[in-house]
This record gives sequence, structure tokens and C-alpha cells, in this order.
Amino acid sequence: MGTPRQVIAPEVIAARVAELGKRIGADYAGRELVLVGMLKGAAVLLADLLRAIPGNVRFELVNVTHQVEPRGAIIELTYATHVHLEGAHALILKDICHSGVTENYLLTHLAQQGPASIEVAALVNRPLLRRVALEPKYVVLEGVPEGRLAGYGIELEGRWGNLPGINVLEGV
Repeated sequence: MGTPRQVIAPEVIAARVAELGKRIGADYAGRELVLVGMLKGAAVLLADLLRAIPGNVRFELVNVTHQVEPRGAIIELTYATHVHLEGAHALILKDICHSGVTENYLLTHLAQQGPASIEVAALVNRPLLRRVALEPKYVVLEGVPEGRLAGYGIELEGRWGNLPGINVLEGV
């Protein structure tokens, strides 16, 4: 299952989230902002970022699953809360933005609700793995070492999500 090796300390993440929360708060000052957390990986980021953004911010939760079948990819969207975005500014939170396929699907789907704007924020950005033209507007961590990541809500087969900081799982 692999051995975790911490590559980003929890204090570094906390400082970056606080900094990003202030920036997002300034960018959306006086506007209705809705954070849309993608379960499960972005749950910890959602909780921390929600508290770091000054002003009135609400949040929603969605679960997007992505499976590859012989006939092609199947993406399923399940709302964990009643997502209402009409006229609001939406910020989709993702743990790791790599291929961009799932984020693109969710952007397209949520855009049908008529938000004033819709953007993506990621805990970790991995642009070298991108398969669609998508760039997160906000990124907590850039330049994270390659490898299978875990910690800060990111799990591998239901394990390691509780680890503080970002860890690379060695031997995976």
C-alpha cells in the first residue's frame, strides 16, 4: 500500500490557504460566493478555505465519479447538498487538478444553473497531466513532487487522508 513521506508540511499548507483566502475574499468582495467542494478529496481544503475567506461565503458539496469502461469514460455526478448557483459566483474546489476532465465536466454541468461566474481552485496543480484546456484560477500548491499523493484529505483506497501535510506514497 506504500509508505508515506511528507513533502509539504501542514504549516506551509495553512499559510498558503490563509493567503489564498484573503486573495479570494478581495477578488469577490461584496459578491455572493459559493464554494463547491468535490468530495471526498477537497473536503479538508473546503473546511480550511471557508474559514479563511472573509465575508459571507456559503458552500455546497458534490461527488463526481469517473470510471473508464470498454465503451469509454463514464462520469457520474451526485449532489450531496442542494446546489443553487443562479447569479452567484461559484468556485469549484478540487484536491488535485491533473487531467482536468472531471473539473471540465462539472464546470459544464454547473454552468447550466446560470452562475455569475464559475472558476476552479485546486489544492495541488499538476498541469503536465492535463488532457483538456483548463487552468485553475487559484492554486494552493504548485511544484509538488511527482508520485502518488496522500494526506490533507487526499486518500488512496480509503487510507492516508488523515495525514497532516502532503505526502508521497513510496512503493505505490
